[in-house]
Amino acid sequence: MSMFVNWLESLHVDLNITNKCSRKRNIRSTCSICFDGCKYNALTINQQKFEIISERCTSCGDCIISCPLSAIEGMSASREFENGSLIYDEGYTPSVKELLIYKKRGLHSIIIAGNSLNPKWEIVINQANRKLKFLGQNPIIVLKDVNEETLSRRNFFTSIQKEGKQLAKRLAPVEWKKEANEWKLTKYYPDYQFYTVEIDQNKCILCQACFSFCLEKVFSIRDTIILIENEKCVNCKDCTDICPEHAIEINPDIKKRSEIHATFHIKECRDCGKLFHTFQLETEKCHICKDRDPEWLSPYL
Repeated sequence: MSMFVNWLESLHVDLNITNKCSRKRNIRSTCSICFDGCKYNALTINQQKFEIISERCTSCGDCIISCPLSAIEGMSASREFENGSLIYDEGYTPSVKELLIYKKRGLHSIIIAGNSLNPKWEIVINQANRKLKFLGQNPIIVLKDVNEETLSRRNFFTSIQKEGKQLAKRLAPVEWKKEANEWKLTKYYPDYQFYTVEIDQNKCILCQACFSFCLEKVFSIRDTIILIENEKCVNCKDCTDICPEHAIEINPDIKKRSEIHATFHIKECRDCGKLFHTFQLETEKCHICKDRDPEWLSPYL
């Protein structure tokens, strides 16, 4: 009996917000994508942390799918598929991001049993197809379901076998179903970028705080060049939130992947004598000495 009880307990695992969450790593984080997308108010913001209200959570999986960093662990939403087709269900509306990922997983159509999709589904499919065009993919089409009233003997047993496999999958412990990094668009479309990251060189002091907080490693330095790899950006906004000079801007922009190269200078600080990076050739002090109160006694005297 204890083995059976342990099995039943394994069927349910609460959602877990991992340490990849911007709110857990960055005190300045403004990310609220999962919070804004939760229809059941099951997420709350407590200071700089998200909390899940378990009694409100329906395990719909929308927060897991929406998180740009795949920072939420748990079982994602259960959707019904049939031979590369998503079965239409008025009980939910998929997101554009969800359909783009399903497309790379083999989705080619939506099957509908009635006469038409509801307006929400139509909007999402149209938006997804416009993006798929940019991404060089065929559109997702809508097909009307044609059910045969009778099944052949062979089809009957094939159907039973398939339902048995689906049942086994549904009964598998949730721990086995947890997916890591499965909901990042950058994983499925590595040759494209969804955002363009721009640095205002007149504001940037090259403190490199954005380098440290970017989990996707969008920024890197090669000799005297800053390299921005736009295809890695997931729009988590860690870089814009941490930047003290508000010098970074992220713009939605679907196109072939591109890199931005920004040349900087290496200079010796006039006050502390240490080497520092700057975009401005005429700058003579590092950003620490530049911001130091002149009335304070200099530590370098």
